Amino acid sequence: MARYFCRKQHFGRGEDMIRIREERAKTYNLPFIGNIRPYAHQAVQLRLVDRAVRGKGKAIIWNRARTGAGKTLANYGYLTQNPQMRALGVYPVNELVKDQFQSLKQGLPLGIWDEISLWTAEEMRKNRMPGENKLEQIKRLSTPYHRAVMTNPDHLMLIAQERLYAYRQGERVEAFYRLGEYALQVFDEFHLYNIAQVNFLAQWMAFMAASFPNREFAFMLSSATPRPDVFRLLEGTGIEIWNVQEETDRWLKEENPSVYEERVFLEPIHLQVVSGYLQAWNTGERIMQNWGETESYLSEWPDAKGLIILDSIHEAQVLANSLREKGYDVGEVHGLSDRSRSREALARQITVATATVEVGVDFKDELRKDFLIFEARNAGSFMQRLGRIGRGSRLNPEPPLHVWAYVPGYVAEQIRDCSSSEISRAELEEMVTGAYQSFQNFSRYIEKVGGMNLVHSLHLQKKHHMDREQNPALETVKDFAGRMYGVGFEEMERQYLSWKREKLLEPVLSFRGQNTLEYQILGWEPEESETFYPDIWFWDETSPDIPLKRYDYSFVLRRRRVRFVDREELVKRVKEHVAGPEQEELLQSLKRDHVLGHAVALGVRDKPASLVWRLPFKASRYAEQLVRLDRLSLESDERDLNDQLNMLFQSMRRTTWIVYIVKRSVRELNDHLRLPPMFRVYPAKTAQGADWSIAFNSEAFQLWSVWETVKSEVF
Repeated sequence: MARYFCRKQHFGRGEDMIRIREERAKTYNLPFIGNIRPYAHQAVQLRLVDRAVRGKGKAIIWNRARTGAGKTLANYGYLTQNPQMRALGVYPVNELVKDQFQSLKQGLPLGIWDEISLWTAEEMRKNRMPGENKLEQIKRLSTPYHRAVMTNPDHLMLIAQERLYAYRQGERVEAFYRLGEYALQVFDEFHLYNIAQVNFLAQWMAFMAASFPNREFAFMLSSATPRPDVFRLLEGTGIEIWNVQEETDRWLKEENPSVYEERVFLEPIHLQVVSGYLQAWNTGERIMQNWGETESYLSEWPDAKGLIILDSIHEAQVLANSLREKGYDVGEVHGLSDRSRSREALARQITVATATVEVGVDFKDELRKDFLIFEARNAGSFMQRLGRIGRGSRLNPEPPLHVWAYVPGYVAEQIRDCSSSEISRAELEEMVTGAYQSFQNFSRYIEKVGGMNLVHSLHLQKKHHMDREQNPALETVKDFAGRMYGVGFEEMERQYLSWKREKLLEPVLSFRGQNTLEYQILGWEPEESETFYPDIWFWDETSPDIPLKRYDYSFVLRRRRVRFVDREELVKRVKEHVAGPEQEELLQSLKRDHVLGHAVALGVRDKPASLVWRLPFKASRYAEQLVRLDRLSLESDERDLNDQLNMLFQSMRRTTWIVYIVKRSVRELNDHLRLPPMFRVYPAKTAQGADWSIAFNSEAFQLWSVWETVKSEVF
């Protein structure tokens, strides 16, 4: 890590304030979109897309332009140059899908009959025709008139695995071939995906290339945060990878294009780094303790608007309520807030949010934010969250933009060794990247598990080819397998069939460890119907706007006072309070979802309840193996909750859970593996009282992939 020795500028409680300089970039006298003159990276990406399309080839185009530098127009600008082209945009969170949809509607001049299709659950529910199923709707929204489709990757997973309902089985593959007509395919903000999700998206590109060998594709990857694991996978596809920044340097040097003007695209920011103990999950409390500094800022700039980003939904909710009690107009945007009103929440004086807003939301006009408070457990989050404000150039530079960043103590100490009280974003990024300790990246998962989706998809593809054994497309997929994973296809297929016999595959094949859209599946395979997830469907009486939610059991039971009910109680409430297509979808979800339980949340606990999984006597025989395990139960130190859990597990029909158990406590496991902060591994106890750890479903496979490697080295 580069060290920068600062002239310290102290204020407040003594933390150092650093002025982050504005970022400028030149635009060039070249045609782009309407009257817009392009930045260098935009002009170069347009050329690269044209090269791929006109050459009837396939290329992966990687653009690492900084946040706020116009990557969206770079990705979709070619639609205005070639009226035959169509684009598929894939985004990790729905907030980003909606934001990009609005950006294209406002900034991309298309033909009078051209449409942009938005595939989010909320939008598709509103626009569904009477009697229309999801597959029929997708086909209706992917015609030649739909020049762009904006979606999340969950839809790609359901389409690739033919899981959407159809009256005739042969119709299920049609959506895949429809999306094959979209030659421009955009994958944004790769840093938000875990290793299993990155693996699927790389396979999507490989399958597109193999299934349509004579069709041109430009796969565009946009992320200011690099992912070496992504590159390793993509290189295995054999598709050419073009780096926009490298090509830009070459273009500027060789062609010396005419400059139109220089613009400010990121404004200056005053950054204050605050040392914290983030493992305590009390950043919300720390923010309130230090609120006097924010009040001083607001007393000078009373019209200033702010954004606070935390990692914990509970902390976000508590902090939002505390600020309301102080008289502030506060909105909330997180996994348990009303997503249909997120734009309204973002426009309030202060918005308290989680990682939901870490990417994509363009805080300008009525959404503008002048101060930002965030916590960051890794370098990627630090830089992404910092990039939420200061994008563009205001006519009036007041109020000055101010940021408070809560970081681990060791990170704060290293950042304070900066060279000057004024630095560039590039210098800051170098310092931040060097300061944070690295976390487990689960790279072994790719080698040991990654090929399962590929084998599964190949088995599906065989059904659509007359010559099932020697079809060139299928042979190409087999070649991909060896190059991407370093393992022969036959070996991967043996593992696939073994796990399928043991009914372990379902979490690997779904995008988020489980299919959140499972009610759309035509029928249940035995494996799917037997796969349970440690989530809770709960009716939140503290949230009248959107009371029915599904979330991880650990959050619900630790942070909420609950009363367990049967499924029929929630069905009754849905019928009484929800109408139309939304009611139908919720009822289908409740009917098909296999979860830990159903509950009514009565309020927030004063202090979190402790929870531990009680393992059966036979657990030691299955430790450190991927297995389906029954006779698990959950216990709590809180008496009333524990009594309810006992009754729940006694009344529960026989269930099995896909798990991986490690004979070490969660703390020991974290120390040895440096697990990411949000990785879901839970405490467990044996019948003899030993403290072990347990992971479920997708996390079970990820933990298995790394523990198999390190346990012989560490113990």
